[in-house]
Order: sequence, then C-alpha cells, then structure tokens
Amino acid sequence: MSFDTLEYNGVERTFANWGFERNSVQCVRYNQREDVFRATIAGANVSDDPVFPFEARVIIRAGRVSDTGTDNSFSGGAIKFTGKRVGMDASASGRAQGVAYEFLGPWYDLANTHYLQTFQGVAALPYAPGEVVLNTSTANALNSLLFISIGDQIQAILQWLLDEYAAQGMAAPFQYIGRDLNAGKIDLSFSGTTTPGQNSDKAGNAYLLPLNAAPTIDAALYAQFLPSYIAKPMMCSQALQKMLELSPRTNICFDYSTNPPTLYVRSVDNFTPVSLLLFNGVDHKSLNIKPRDDLVARAVVITYRIANTVNGKQTVDYAVDKWGPHGFNNSSDPSAGLRVLSETIDLQGYNITTTTAQMDCEPLACIEGTNANKRAWWASRRGGEQAKFADSRLRFQDSSFAETTIPDATISYATTSGSDSLGNPRVAGAPLSATDLALFTHRIVRGTHHSWMTIGGSPVQSLKVRVSVRTEHAVYDVVATGDALNQLPANEHVSNIATNGSRQGKVNTEEAHCDIELTNASNGGDGSPFAATTIASATPGELYILGNGGIAQYLFNSLLTAQYDGEYARVEAEFANNIGLTNAINFTGGRAEWATMNAQPQSIIENFGTRETFVQIGVANHLSAGQLSSLLNMWAFRRPWYNPAVRVDNSAANGGQVAMPQTSGGANATAGLSNHNEFVTTDYATTNDPTSDVKAQIKVSAQKVTELLAATTPTPIDATIPPKIVEPKEITFCDEAGTVVHAIVLAGGFYTKP
Repeated sequence: MSFDTLEYNGVERTFANWGFERNSVQCVRYNQREDVFRATIAGANVSDDPVFPFEARVIIRAGRVSDTGTDNSFSGGAIKFTGKRVGMDASASGRAQGVAYEFLGPWYDLANTHYLQTFQGVAALPYAPGEVVLNTSTANALNSLLFISIGDQIQAILQWLLDEYAAQGMAAPFQYIGRDLNAGKIDLSFSGTTTPGQNSDKAGNAYLLPLNAAPTIDAALYAQFLPSYIAKPMMCSQALQKMLELSPRTNICFDYSTNPPTLYVRSVDNFTPVSLLLFNGVDHKSLNIKPRDDLVARAVVITYRIANTVNGKQTVDYAVDKWGPHGFNNSSDPSAGLRVLSETIDLQGYNITTTTAQMDCEPLACIEGTNANKRAWWASRRGGEQAKFADSRLRFQDSSFAETTIPDATISYATTSGSDSLGNPRVAGAPLSATDLALFTHRIVRGTHHSWMTIGGSPVQSLKVRVSVRTEHAVYDVVATGDALNQLPANEHVSNIATNGSRQGKVNTEEAHCDIELTNASNGGDGSPFAATTIASATPGELYILGNGGIAQYLFNSLLTAQYDGEYARVEAEFANNIGLTNAINFTGGRAEWATMNAQPQSIIENFGTRETFVQIGVANHLSAGQLSSLLNMWAFRRPWYNPAVRVDNSAANGGQVAMPQTSGGANATAGLSNHNEFVTTDYATTNDPTSDVKAQIKVSAQKVTELLAATTPTPIDATIPPKIVEPKEITFCDEAGTVVHAIVLAGGFYTKP
C-alpha cells in the first residue's frame, strides 16, 4: 500500500495516524518565499501541549510503501518537504475543535538570520559586525576594495548561515553547490589568468578554487557584478533578494528530494523546460492563461525627480532616462503615447554643506622700494606694526646728520616646517630661500589659513617668519617740517634736517622686527579679501543610471519578450516530482506559441486530500519602474562624507561654520634689539612739552665712555672687569667722620693711568 507520511524526532508516521484531517493537508512551494506545509489535527484538545514543538524539524514524504502502515515501516516514495514548525492555530467551537500546524521551509532560516559579511583570502579581514558591504571584499594582499561577483556574494550569504548553524550545533537547513571552499570559507586568492568557464574577479583574475562542474547557483551569476553597497544589517533572505533585484527571471527555490534540501538559484533562461499536456482527458483539470501583450512597451521613459540640498536650501533637478528599439534617448522612439511606459521616480539627492573663509592679505613692502615706502610699511598695522616709525621725530641719519637708508628686511624662518618648493629643508632662524621669497609675497593681516584653501586648484600655503631690519636713526623732539621729512614719497632730500628741532641724544643703531605669517594668496584687484570655499560635508544621493545599465533599458528588454500570467491544474493519483520551480513551463495541446513560451513558475501548490497540483506562472512582482528603483536603493546606507582637509582643522564645519584654522597669524613679540649710543631723560619746564625749557637732564652715553678711555692708556686693576663695561657696582667710602659707607653707582672696572 502507498502512504503519505510525516517524520518527526525519528518517528515516521502516516498522516492518518498523526490525526491529520485529509483535506487540510497542503504543500506550497514559492519562489523567494517560505515554502509552507499545512495540516490540521482534527479533534485535538486546544489545551494540550503541541504535538510538534516550536521549530520542530519534520520531513514530509509521498508515495511511501508499507505492508502494514505502522510507524517506521516505510520505504520508497519521494520527499516533498522539509521544514520547521512555526505556526500553530488552536481553535474550538461548540461543534468541533482542532489544532492547525504550519511548517515553513528553509527560507524561514534565511529570513530569521542576520547576515554579516566575511571572507577569507590572503588577508582575512572581515568587516566589523553590524556593517555589511555587499559585492565587495577587503580580503586581498593590499587590503583594498575588491569587487566580487553576484555568485560569490550569494555563496557567501549561504555559507555564513551554514557556518553559524554548525558553530552552534544546529542541523544545516539546506545545502548548495557553488565554488570550492577553503576550510569552509570563501577564498579570494588568485591562481592566474582565467580560462573559459572559470570563476574570476572583475579584472579577469582566476580564483585559486574553481567553480564546480554542476553548481546549483547559476554559473552565469559568477560572471556578473553589481556596485558596492554599504548596507544596514539585514537578514540573509533580504541580502539574497538584493543580489537578484535586477534579475527578475531568476528563482530561488529548494529541491526536497535530498536531505537536507538543495538550494537552487537559477535563471529561467537556464531552466529545464517541462511540457504539460492540455485537455488530455487523463489528469489535466483546468487552465487559466493570460498573455501579457500589454507589457510589451514601445519605449520606456523614466523621469527622476531629485531633491538636492545645499547649505539647507533645497533645489529640485530632473534627469530623463529613455530607452526604446533604437537605444538611449533616440528621437525615433516615442517619448509618450500608446504603450509608452512613463513614470516619475522621486529620489533623495545629495546634501552638501560648504564652508567659506577669508584672508585679508597685504603685500610685503619691506623689500626694495623707497625709504618712504619701507617706513610706511614698518609703521603700518598692516605691515610691521612699529609705531615709532609713524612720524618724523624718528629720522634716518648718522652722527654727521647725513641721511641713512632703511635696508631691505631680513626674513627668516620662525620654525622648522618641512621643505621649500625645491625640497630644501627649512631651518629655524635661517633666511628664507629664494623660492620661498618668490612664493610668499603677502602678509596675512586678518583671517587665517586653512588647509583646504586653494588658488586655481593649487593649495594655499602659509609660513610663519620673523621680519627684521637694523636702522641707523636719531630721535628728535619735534616733527620735521618742509623737505626735512625724508620719509615723504615726494621728498626724500635732507637739506635742513638738522634745523628742525633738537636731536635727543646720539644716533642709535637699532633692530626692529615683527613675527608675522606670510602666504602665497593675495587680495582681489578691488582690494577685497582673498576668499575660498570648499565642501565641508556631503551625503550622496540615491543611485540612478541613465542609458546603458539603467532601469529604462532593463525594463524595455524585460518587457520585450512575450510573458504570461496564469494557473494550470491537474489531478493525479500520486504526486510526481516532475514539476519544480527550476522548470520553464510550456503547454502542449493548445496554441503553438505556448509550447515554447518558457514561462516562469512562481509557485506550486499540492493538495494531498484532493490530489490536485496547481502551477502558477507569472512575471516577477517587481517589473514596474517604481518598484525597481525602490529595490535599487533598498537598505542602502548613504554614508556622509566629511572633507578630511576641513577635519584636519579640528572641525567638520557643519552648518556653514568656519572651521578652526590650520595656523594662525602671529602677532609682534618684544621690540627689536637696540644699540643706543646715548640715552637721554629730560625734565621739561612744562611736562611732556619738548618745546619748553629744560629744567634737568641725564645723559647716559656709550660714546662718552669710548672718548674717555681713548684719551689715555688704561691698565685694568682686574682683567675680568674691563673699564669699558659700565654697570651698577657697590662702592665703599669713608665719610668725613671716618665711618665706612657704601653706595651703588654706575662704574666701569678700576684702572690706572700712566
């Protein structure tokens, strides 16, 4: 006798002995969904413990042979389903009670296991848990991104689940055949140049471990590549669907004739055709078929409406992708009208934040030019900031009242900061090289230099320096008049400089310096400050492709082939395993084109009570442009980008704020070194009025010391204390009463004279 059986926990028993109500038993196999086996135990007490615990694994067989029908006495037949008990619906009423059990196939395991990307190769560096980068690996010698095929990515997803189950001591819910593995992991090592039929990377390098001769993952998928997707954590089933979003004529299904079931990922173009007889008077029951001529488009026009945001302000852009018999955007193809598929798809565009900064730059006018120009630069707050040069009380002259010139400033490196443009090292305190002098021609007066600034694509640079000059000058008590003012641009002659006021002491030789920051940038021609703008952060928009590889081309090609929706039903005494989701369905005994239509099966329903089989054919559910676009961007994690140059400056510059500077302009340090020949302090009759009478005056003159020592030949009492160095000393005296007293006086070392 022949029986249908269910095996659970080592016990194989007939449906009748399990208590299944005959007409409640049904098995449904789906494409990219959980296969379902349903059965109701009529009369079961709803309060009793379940016969099949949650996730209990069962095997359903048909056509099993036994003489008695007792438990575990069966042989032959075929496995129809393997899965786990998930659903349980207990119901009771005044007339009856019972428990309906629902078992789900291995897609249930894929739909309830999070996927994390891992690979093994020359460098085994998996991505951190929680982040998935589909179609990409870092497992290679250089640790750089490596594109992998759709087939490799699918195999990695399946192997991830099998590895996790094995590590936790759980039975494998399925098996597959793909590329050979190395210690259970996908190995991305290369073996050399690819040959036909070998599995290779996108650059044509053959992998060390080849593709098996009869893979259940379609061999064509190992030669197809998708862009890299940075994705949020997702289930294994979602990752598989992501891989096939642009392959609607590819099925994922299970062959239950093996234990565990064998998973197939196969394109309808590579299906094994099966012909089903119509109207044969034996097993054919019904047919419902609908040609989808309406899906054959004359052209496909996709309009992308893209909302972009720049600094918080939104703009809307449009991009049109048209494809027809003549290709991309050809005027011979209609843009609207009968059977022209037109659709508008809203996409989130890019979001960009920019940052802007300015620098006010003054030319470096302390080199070359006239005395007047140099004096003006040294006196200006936009130059050397030496206020004492502001008016002619300071006059450039020697001790004979002859005019002196302001030398060109010496510019030296303030710090060691790399090399100049010729690669020569910069040394703190050393004069600037000729290349740096030619490059850094302006002083930063206001604003700061940022690392992201550019001039015509070349980087803006800055350099901290010390600018110094040593001048010979005298200080007068009044401002000069007439042509004695040797710093005026129109008059540098000194004819009566000595007659304008009184010189306060001797001529001094003094160094003036300032610590400033130079740059290769300059103000605009109208005097406006130098300004630079850069992208501080950006989030890319959603993906779209125009022309080849775009949705319009894909849709047009998919809809060009005649497709069918429908359902075929037959009744047979025993279920035969001659129809599967990896068969292309044809009908014989009807219209001629049906015999070669190679329709895509979407589900197969088997009712065990009525012995009916229903085969549903149809187009993929996502053959509309909107659904395709949604799938294309599904789970995509659009990672914000922050300008690393801006981040170097210690800020991401969000919200348009100016980032922290890379360097800041230096302010003047202490005054320059001075060589005062004579220091004079004066008490005027009218306080602070140098034109009033002098009441008292103290002069400290180094020249006077030189004159006194030059008049004799001194012999120092102590060679370590020279007479020419005059400094405070404690001197001991005797007063008139003979008392020893002390005083501090300015004195040089003691000496004798001939």
